[in-house]
Amino acid sequence: MAAGRRETAARSTKVPTSFAEVGVKRMILVLALLSSSAFAGTGADEHLLAGAREFRAGHFPEALVQFRVAEKLGHSNEAAWYAAACLVRLKRPEEAVEAFSAAEKRAPGARDELFDYYRAVACNDARLYLCADKLLAGVGDRAGPRIRDEAKKLHAVIQEMLKVEPPKGAIDWYHLRGQQAFRRGRAELAKAYFDEVAGLSARRKDHYRPAEVPVASSKPDAKGQRR
Repeated sequence: MAAGRRETAARSTKVPTSFAEVGVKRMILVLALLSSSAFAGTGADEHLLAGAREFRAGHFPEALVQFRVAEKLGHSNEAAWYAAACLVRLKRPEEAVEAFSAAEKRAPGARDELFDYYRAVACNDARLYLCADKLLAGVGDRAGPRIRDEAKKLHAVIQEMLKVEPPKGAIDWYHLRGQQAFRRGRAELAKAYFDEVAGLSARRKDHYRPAEVPVASSKPDAKGQRR
């Protein structure tokens, strides 16, 4: 798993254009249901529809704003997932990794193979290859033929790369990224990097540096010290 090969995999992901169309079509169906539900008229569906239009037009910053507004209104189970997808299209993979984690906690029932593909792209682009590998293994026909085929291609690249024993330098790098994320208060991102460390360490015969996950500090005491 040499550094150069990891770079190649990280840069190889390209979300197919048709994915946006598939996602928007499904969103329109969701909005049709919302329009006749008790949530109609609250504004959430209007922002979802506006986000869908912007997303389809390729205006991902504007789409992200609309989806986040819909998410804050609290009436859509899928808004958080679509916001995370926007972050993928905006080439902000680490933020997308965090956003998908938050979306799963908020609306686990909204998760599907289409979102798993986007999440896998985020993981791959953040160099979280074990994360991407696991997600891609579950992407099949329900995501549509084009996405299924793209998932298989990316999965094959990652699977080939993972045949090589991960070098110590790679594990050290993930440790560093996890520590940096933890110090910045990005707990979910830190967890993602430390999960990668644990998986990579398990693939080595010497189990080099298994995840040394920091223990979350409690609130400061009267002297400002963490307990």
